[in-house]
Amino acid sequence: MKRAFIYTIFLLTVGLFFTELKAQEVYLGEVKIIQNRFEQRGDSVYIEMNVNLNGLPVHKNQSFILTPVVETEKASEELPSIVINGKRREKAYQRSLAFNHGQPPFPIYMTVIVNQWSRERIAYNVVVPYETWMKDAKLNLRENFCECGGEKRLISIKMLAQTIKLENQEETTVKIVSIEKEEDEKNIYYKEGSAYLDFPLNQTYILPDFRRNQKELDKIRVTLDSITSNPDYEITGIYLTGYASPEGSYAQNEVLSRDRTRALRNYLLRRYSFPENLYHVDWRGEDWIGLKRLILLYGMPNEEQVLSIMENYSVFEGREKRLMDLNNGKPYRYMMKHFFPELRRVDYKITYKVIK
Repeated sequence: MKRAFIYTIFLLTVGLFFTELKAQEVYLGEVKIIQNRFEQRGDSVYIEMNVNLNGLPVHKNQSFILTPVVETEKASEELPSIVINGKRREKAYQRSLAFNHGQPPFPIYMTVIVNQWSRERIAYNVVVPYETWMKDAKLNLRENFCECGGEKRLISIKMLAQTIKLENQEETTVKIVSIEKEEDEKNIYYKEGSAYLDFPLNQTYILPDFRRNQKELDKIRVTLDSITSNPDYEITGIYLTGYASPEGSYAQNEVLSRDRTRALRNYLLRRYSFPENLYHVDWRGEDWIGLKRLILLYGMPNEEQVLSIMENYSVFEGREKRLMDLNNGKPYRYMMKHFFPELRRVDYKITYKVIK
């Protein structure tokens, strides 16, 4: 039976590091991490953990960055970061993305917007290529803090796993790509977007002529064709992540987000000759984090009450029922009309490299 190791990271009083800040505005609360997997299988390393922000308070101008790192004494590789932004900080971050043509300053797994207190739970699942130096690696978490000026400052480093679990070398031979890591990374690029596909009730098969599907499928086709039409480019991965809106049962929405993401993969498999192993399919079920982002960015009636319910009651503690009962259901109907359609989607990311 797989064991889960639970780590609690108590955020230290900021006065120990930055005397100009007020401690109670930054480091009250704790982050809990359940580190489930740090394992090499074949030519890949699998990292899986659950991150519970557990009431972490974040001022509107502040940001925390949690970055898992695979490292030894002589080498290291930073994994995509979890960025936790205050409301005003998120708006500044979005402006910076716009100026930089949508490219983040470093690889990001997820961005979470916090309105004073956060109770988000994040499933972190990442796969990276295995390299020989990783056989003695440990998994650490670096905590960084940013405020108004945007300068990222390292606060602490916590160890999540002391050793990597290696596959039995007698059962399989690990193939290592003989390309220098830094040179390879310089040649990796990506294009991404979101497909808002419509399905008949409780169906998971894509009908191109159904509602706006042709327009959404054309967006993916144009993205793929812009890469495949260039002889100097080679696609290295097609990443699909599915989401659902909250109405209905949690279990049903989990299945819908899974099956509809697989449906898009199958649609692309029938229309392109890419190897099946280029496709990476993931699903997240109900996108409460995305809903919170939309509320904070655009506002809505009874905003404070809605956010309070979302932050203080979990999905399994009657969150949706409380939202439906609030003010005779008016805020819920507003979200169904203005926000829920934006949550029903498959995000896609196409990675490619320059081969000449």
